[in-house]
Amino acid sequence: MRVTLQPSGAVLDVQPGEKILEAARRLGYECPHSCRNGNCHVCAAILVEGRILQEGEERDHGELYTCVAEPLEDCVLLWDGVLSLGELPVRAFTCQVSECTEVGGDVWRVRLRAPAGKPPRYHAGQYLLIEREGADKAAFSLASAPHGGRDLEMHILGREESAVKLLAQLQSEQLARVELPYGDAHLAELPDGPLVLIAAGTGMAQMHSLIEHCRAQGFKHPVHLYWGVRQPSDFYRIEHWDEWQRLPNLYLHRVVSDLCGWEGRCGLLHEAVREDLTDLSVVHVYASGSPAMVYATLDALVGAGMDAHQMRADVFAYAPR
Repeated sequence: MRVTLQPSGAVLDVQPGEKILEAARRLGYECPHSCRNGNCHVCAAILVEGRILQEGEERDHGELYTCVAEPLEDCVLLWDGVLSLGELPVRAFTCQVSECTEVGGDVWRVRLRAPAGKPPRYHAGQYLLIEREGADKAAFSLASAPHGGRDLEMHILGREESAVKLLAQLQSEQLARVELPYGDAHLAELPDGPLVLIAAGTGMAQMHSLIEHCRAQGFKHPVHLYWGVRQPSDFYRIEHWDEWQRLPNLYLHRVVSDLCGWEGRCGLLHEAVREDLTDLSVVHVYASGSPAMVYATLDALVGAGMDAHQMRADVFAYAPR
């Protein structure tokens, strides 16, 4: 039987004798629930159409508890709080600051530890919001990967006054109040094809998460990382860089845009990608940087044969063109 959920629009194929909540969780949906025996009422929904059986009683309207309700025919429910497939609930944590270290290029590696017993859940490539004194919450990509459990990592460029104040706050309080996860430029599922990761500056944090997740999952397709900065001194230390260089399917490229004459590549990131990869029709691209950089990269790669739908970036959501 099919149970349609409003307002999410999800459609559940419920097996005979299966409770609605059981079916939703089996199919991968995040749903509000707690006791699973009809007592806490957290999983309550409204029956809009159809008939259900709940604890021996047949109903065709009104409130039901999805943990104990079985559909008798196709139904429509009003059930708030159900997240779509791959979407995780946003939660708030107060974390301990376990590290705040300068790693070069005015960048600081900040590591946080979430409380025991409630590990944060996020997809590789997502970001968090962190509370700041006297200012709005700030967004930072997670450089850590989900298999890291309670340990979270950020890369913060300490040049602007707001970032300097935040770093001072973290070092002073040794606590950080954060919310996560946010962002849809993530790897909830690994693609069946090569990855191209394009990062400007501390956009490297997001790519760090994606690479570490691919390592942990045994991803076999090629991964091409393009990391760009304005001058060579802007590159900062990546803890796993030497290990990455030994991986057979990971190709690392560092590109400098403003100051040529160093021993590496010069130019723009999309130019380097187009030089190296002649067939862009099969790649999955993730980009992190300023809106101007991301949209210039999108246009250049589409012009070289990539379908625009093959590229993902958080910029598309917070700074639509």
